[in-house]
Amino acid sequence: MAKRQRTNQVTASFHYLVQRQRGDTDADEVGFTKQEFERLCNRLRDVTPIDFDAEAEIRRLKQGDILSILKFTQINENRIYGRFEAAYYGQEYRNTKVGTIDADSINLRTFHYIVDRRRDGKIVVGAQYLGNFGDYDGLGYFISKILQSSQSVVRSKSFTSLRHEIGRGTPVELKVTLRRPGKKLGSRSLFSRSGVFAVRGSDYGDDFGDDIRSLIPHVQGSLDARKAALAKIISQGDLMDIDDEDIAGCTVLMRQDGSQYTVYLLGDNKFSTKFPLSVNVPPNGLLDYDRVKNEMVRVLDDIVTPGLRQ
Repeated sequence: MAKRQRTNQVTASFHYLVQRQRGDTDADEVGFTKQEFERLCNRLRDVTPIDFDAEAEIRRLKQGDILSILKFTQINENRIYGRFEAAYYGQEYRNTKVGTIDADSINLRTFHYIVDRRRDGKIVVGAQYLGNFGDYDGLGYFISKILQSSQSVVRSKSFTSLRHEIGRGTPVELKVTLRRPGKKLGSRSLFSRSGVFAVRGSDYGDDFGDDIRSLIPHVQGSLDARKAALAKIISQGDLMDIDDEDIAGCTVLMRQDGSQYTVYLLGDNKFSTKFPLSVNVPPNGLLDYDRVKNEMVRVLDDIVTPGLRQ
């Protein structure tokens, strides 16, 4: 049976860019000036088509030096929106209408972006996805190259929303990674140096989902504050007595629509939250420009901007 691509899910991920002095890893991360943002706007405003017959242009596209920009809208002096094409290549495949697609040829898919400069100078970048397809990597790399200079390097950081990620699925398992021995009440140590303490919802009971969601207000703020909150909550149970310095990481395994994903309450999370956009998908998969803009503005103003203030 032929598998139809899941293109009915329109989402957007959000990221923010900062810069620090080149060559100094201890330098403070700062935002961008109005002039630096204007330089970015001027480049994205250029919608001159790429000459796909020129090998040099194809090479620059693959290297991320240029991006196929289709449309540009200046929403206000600090916010822009547009449409671009993400470039895919590297695997040969067959198409029933056009035959074999060479691995070196460029395949282009249309997506949308939004860029917003905050009062502190941070630049927020939103990238639209359709099903599993999207390209913040290419978009973010291109934007970072425009903003960087001989004196500074650009850092990209992903925006995540624990409340949104846990709220849209069913918690399956809570997993705490420990660095140091944790002690079961009244018994010997469970772990010698490190280990994983896991609680599954099927073993916990009917209140597992509600209790997991109640963790969210307590795992915000600094790293030390989140560790202390998690240690206090876990130690309130009958299973373990742990200190906040024992905790190396904490994740929740979630299930939604038959698939599973991981939410990071504490630890290394390299994945941004993908927020659903209320946009109809036509048969050809090409989304309405203004509808996507309105939805990306809504998520940016209602969820992302308040989240960055915390």
